[in-house]
Amino acid sequence: MQITTELATWTSAGRPFWWDQVQPDAEVYPLQAVIFDIDALSDADGEPRSGLVDLVLSLFAAGLWVAVVGAGPRDVVQARVRELIGDGMTETIVTAEDLTGPAGDAELYRLALWELGIVAGESLVIAGSEAGARTAAAIGLPAIFADRDGYDGLSANGCRELQAQRVVARFSCREAG
Repeated sequence: MQITTELATWTSAGRPFWWDQVQPDAEVYPLQAVIFDIDALSDADGEPRSGLVDLVLSLFAAGLWVAVVGAGPRDVVQARVRELIGDGMTETIVTAEDLTGPAGDAELYRLALWELGIVAGESLVIAGSEAGARTAAAIGLPAIFADRDGYDGLSANGCRELQAQRVVARFSCREAG
């Protein structure tokens, strides 16, 4: 008996090939961590920005890491983080004292990524200044500038959406960050 492929069925609904299994909205860089600049944690009066604690709790509940970078001395930055968002809510705190070379915002972000064990696209930087957001974007980090409004209504899902928008914009050359 001769075997032909004309009547052969190669796939079925129960056993598709790998290309049938890929979801059209699959994330290339799933969000793993949100990195805050120390300035993004407080408002002009030095109080926690509105909605900050709710945002951090949302990130914690969703299994997303929280990191904080600050150019000041470690004891000052750690005390400030503890005061603003609580003790034990961050995966890592990176300060200028942790750097072995020249200090700068870009190096703080790079060290935070290294300590978290993730690549740039898997994070979202929330910077407290436009310059900080530009610095983060310049080294390939999805970044936003935390304006004066606070974080009311922002949650882990909102951070995922912001990060995805920034990654897509970067790869489509519409925006540099």
